[in-house]
Amino acid sequence: MAYLYRFDVSIGEKNVIAVIYADDDEGAFQHLDVELEKFYLKEPDVNEITLREKKRIVKKSGFILDEDEKGW
Repeated sequence: MAYLYRFDVSIGEKNVIAVIYADDDEGAFQHLDVELEKFYLKEPDVNEITLREKKRIVKKSGFILDEDEKGW
C-alpha cells in the first residue's frame, strides 16, 4: 500500500512544503532527502523536518497547500 506524505522542511530562514509518495515512513524520509538534493543546486542546510500528514493513496485523494494555513 502506498501513501502521500506532506512534510514541512525548515531550510535556513525559510520553510518549504514537500509532498512525497512512498510505501512506508522510512522510505518517505529517504526519498525526501533525494528530492531536496535534486531540487536545490547544492545540498540545503536543513534545520528541521516535520511530518504533517500521511494519507493512503486511493482514488480522489490529495492535499491542499495553503501558505497561510499550516493545518494545525
